[in-house]
Parts: sequence; C-alpha cells; structure tokens
Amino acid sequence: MEIKERDGLARIAKFETPHGTIETPTVLPVINPNIMDITPQEMKPLGLQGIITNSYIILRTPQLRDRALKEGLHSLIGYDGPIMTDSGTFQSYVYGSIEFNNREVVDFQKRIGSDISTILDVFTTPGTSRSEAEKALIETYNRMMEVNDETGIIAGPVQGGIYPDLRRRSAELMNSTNARYHPIGGVVPLLETYDYSTLVDIIINSKISLSFNRPVHLFGGGHPMFFAFSVYMGVDLFDSASYVKYAKDDRLIYPDGTRDLARITELPQWSPLYDKYTVKEIRDLDREKRSVEIARHNLKAIFMEIAEIKERIYEEGLAQYVAQKARSHPSLMKAYWRMMSYSNILEKYEDLSKKTAYFFYDSFSTRNPYVSRLNRFTESFLSSNRKDTYAFNARAWVPGYTNSEFVRDVYQRIDCNALISWSGTFVPAELENTYPVEQTVSSGFETDPDFSRVKDMISPFRVDVYKGEKFEGEPVRSFNLNKIRTVADYQFGFGVGKMLFRDDVKINVSKTGRIRGILSKDGRQIATLRNDGFFTLTYYGASLIHSQLKRPSMRVIVSRDSAEYNAKGYSVFFKFVVDADENIVAKNDVLVVDEDDGLVAVGKATVSGRELKEYTEGIAVKVHEGRDQSEK
Repeated sequence: MEIKERDGLARIAKFETPHGTIETPTVLPVINPNIMDITPQEMKPLGLQGIITNSYIILRTPQLRDRALKEGLHSLIGYDGPIMTDSGTFQSYVYGSIEFNNREVVDFQKRIGSDISTILDVFTTPGTSRSEAEKALIETYNRMMEVNDETGIIAGPVQGGIYPDLRRRSAELMNSTNARYHPIGGVVPLLETYDYSTLVDIIINSKISLSFNRPVHLFGGGHPMFFAFSVYMGVDLFDSASYVKYAKDDRLIYPDGTRDLARITELPQWSPLYDKYTVKEIRDLDREKRSVEIARHNLKAIFMEIAEIKERIYEEGLAQYVAQKARSHPSLMKAYWRMMSYSNILEKYEDLSKKTAYFFYDSFSTRNPYVSRLNRFTESFLSSNRKDTYAFNARAWVPGYTNSEFVRDVYQRIDCNALISWSGTFVPAELENTYPVEQTVSSGFETDPDFSRVKDMISPFRVDVYKGEKFEGEPVRSFNLNKIRTVADYQFGFGVGKMLFRDDVKINVSKTGRIRGILSKDGRQIATLRNDGFFTLTYYGASLIHSQLKRPSMRVIVSRDSAEYNAKGYSVFFKFVVDADENIVAKNDVLVVDEDDGLVAVGKATVSGRELKEYTEGIAVKVHEGRDQSEK
C-alpha cells in the first residue's frame, strides 16, 4: 500500500489490483451475479472503485459458472474495475456445509480472474464458545496455508469470535502467511444488534497484530453509521449488501442511522430521489421498483459518508468527527468510551500535532490519546523533578500568561514545578504553547483536576494551588530556557532538552513574546519553534542530539545507496528504510542515518516508528536539511 494521507490509524492509501487501483477508505458494494438491478456502471458516479461478488453462487450455478470460465468474471459482471470474490463461507455457516472444499473454491476464483480471492474460512458468531472460536481460527489458518503458495492477491480473514486474544492470535497467524489482504470476519451479528463496543475490541486487536502494509477489510460492515469509527481504528475497506437489504424492507440509510419510509415526510436534498419523487410517490411505486429506487438512495448515503471521512482525514480531524458521531446514538457513545480505553495503543499512531484544533467536549474527552500522551509525560516530568509544585487551576491561570504575573513573580523567582490545568488534567506550564494545550477549543465543562495524583508523585515535597501570592527577590531561573528544554524533552525524549540547548543559547522572540529561533553561542541555528509549539531541527541541531543520543533513538536507518541522496536533501522512501526506532511519533523530526550510524539528514517522519519498518511504497521521511546542504 502507498500512503497518501493519514490521521492516526486512519489512512488514505492506494492499493494496486490487476484491474486498477483502489483508493482507501472505500466501500465495495455487493453485487449478486443473478440480479443486478443497479449495475456497477451506474454506481461509478457515486464513487465506486471496486465491487465484491460471491464466487460460490457463480460456481454452483451452471449457467453463470460456464460463462465465467469462458468469458471471465469481469465480462460476466459487466465491470472492468477491481472485483473481490467471497468464498461461500456464510453459506457454509447457514447450511452447515457446501459442496466444494477450500482449494476448489480458491482455484475457481483464480480461474475466472478475480482480483482478490478469498479462502473458505470458518465463520464464528458472538455466541460461539471460546474453544470453538479457537478451533475455527486454527482451521481458517490451515486453509490459508493450503493455498499459501498461490500467486495473486488472496484474502486471509481474521477470525476468533468475541475474544480479543484470539483475534490477536488469528491476526498474527494470518500475518505470517502470503495473504495480501485481511478481512475481519464474523462481525455481522454485532453490527445488526448495534453491539459496537464489542466490535471495537475486535477491530483494534486485529489491526495492531496485522501488517500495516496490507489492507484491512471489515466484512459486512456496510452501514455508514459505524464507518468513521472503523476507519479511525484502521479499517480500509468495507463491503455492503445493506443498500439492497434495507431497501427491500422500505428502509432508507442516512449517515447517522436508518429510517422507515412510512415515517418520513421529506427527502434530504442530497438524495438522488429528491428531485425525482415525493415521499408519497415513492410509497406508491410497485414493490420491486420502490426497492431499486431506495437502493439508489442508500448507495448515495454510503458513498457520501466515505467522502466525508476522507475529507476529515485530509483535514486531520477524523477524531473530532468520531467524537461528534458518538453523540448521535447511545450505542455509538458506548463504543466511543470503549475505544478511548485503548488510548495508550491509539496514541502510538497519532501524529505529533494536527492541522485542526483539539476539541474538549466533556469528561469523555479526558480519555483522548493526546491526553494520554500528555499525562504520561507529566508523570515522568514530576518523577524526574521531585520538588515543591504549584498547580495553577483554570480560575488562577490567565491565557497568554508568558507576560503575566505568574511568569515574572512565581516561575522565575522560585525553583518549583509549575503545572497548569488543561482538559481536566495537569500539564507542565512550559508546554503552554505546545499542541494541543494552546490549540484547544473547549466547551468549558472541564472539572478541576485531581491534585491527589500529583501529591502521590511528589510526596514528601509540597503541592499547593497557586492563590496569587507574590514572591520577592531576583529571578533564579529563566522561563524561556526551561520552556525550550521541556518542549524538547516532550518531543524527543527526556534528557534531549539539555543536550540540545546549553545555558548559553540565544533565544529569539517575536514582538509578541513568542519564542521563534534558538541559536548556539557562536550563532549557529539549532531549531525553530513552530506555531504548533514544536521544534523543527536544523542539521546542526540534529547533530547535537546524534552525538549524545545513542542508536536506535530518534533514528531512521537507510541503505547506503539512499544515504547518498538523502545527504543532498532528498526525501527517504520506505523501500530504502533498513530499520527505525519503534518509538518515533508520526510527523516528528527524526535523524536519518546510514548503516554505520553516520548522520546524513534530518527530516519529518510521515508515519510512526512501526509503520516506517512495514510500508514499502511512498515517502517515509520528508528531509528538510541534508548533510551536504549544511556544509555549503
């Protein structure tokens, strides 16, 4: 897969198939080869990039089978784009068995020219016992191994029932095979009962155990209500027969749910039926015609939601969109709460900062991955700076306080830890401008942070709430120097601040008092502080870190051939990455080094440390200064 844009685990990526490129995230509408009331050609204007059809139906229907073998699958369906074929797993579950075995089904899919073939996996339901779910995942893996030497794109489904550890085990087993595509199976009953919170467990535990270089597909996840949640957790593709199933029951799909035709009075303007029918006219259509027309509406709703999600990824605002969607239905809110319980995992893949502001809604926002990241840093900050601590709550802290009484009369006059309240928690005051502390749009519903947690970490040192008292005497320390060191520690790791910024550095500030550039004593530029409150390093600044911070910290190791070009300022491509620090944060500055640990460039990682080692297509590091450029 080639990454175009990303937002945490969500990604817009290109996936190549024999009949064209699929750009994710997207939906593959289910096409019944016997009945095509809406053809793939009619779906193209909506955003169709590929379809899914059932190879078992074709195989067991002589007329369809003969045509497919003679003319090919694409001719049979009447579509020249990517086609994925399902294997008959669901039919096997419903009927107890089917008349073909796994190898026969896969072989047939390849013979008729399927772009993505699927093995005959073993279906599980939420009611499947743990022992049966374990047997199913092992049998599914064994069936994958039966065809593991086959060429082409074969989908290896992840099974394991509702058991997170079994999902991880299944994903790890499938990850070890030659499967190039991974559907998450056995989830339709959960979607039908709105059990989205259990689905969260399944998706996250499957996703983190699969290679990031392979597409993840949520089998049967065809309702747009849960699309944004799924994409946020790393799902790339969906398939949908819901547009037809719901239409047959006179149900219209909307981005936030489903409505009965009998209960609506107006059609939304985005519906393809809006200028064509009144609601009464749709009701008066004969049943078959009415189902087809409602299916057109449902397809529009599905692809409209995909388009919205992609736009949110481009804006780096998908997390905010998910938070908004969560408040549209109790089941989604429950799922959101469950999803935020995985914030420590999600945080590993979140960018250093985003283009969009951080929205604080309510107590649910305190479980956000960015809060998790800041809380972890704050705990380490206090543990390594054990001394008296003042906490400035929202009523005592004035925004823009770098020019306030607080800095002049408190911070610079006494040697203490200073914490400010933010998003219902505490963070070091030095991170005042660092994303997302300054870039927060708040509802104002934050509760006062819990001081007891700070007291436990600092004891026996004093912890108190600042009440506006004055402190006399000359300044004993520099707020700006401590600020740039603390930001560097947060951005690059504890200890880097002092490596990078000695006591004699020159700190340039703007007319408004904001820190801009930091120079060494002899005038060499070390770094620039951006509007998001983080640093962009120069090659010289990177060399200061490189000389003291041992590998693999902050490093992206490239091949010797690549190093030569990166030193000239050219970006690093994934295929030339030899290794990388697992702790690298996406969109953070990194050290680009050769295989001998020679520093060749500094740049911004496009993805996290783990992803740097797994992707094979696209740009891994956007270099902003190479060694050869710095020497000019």
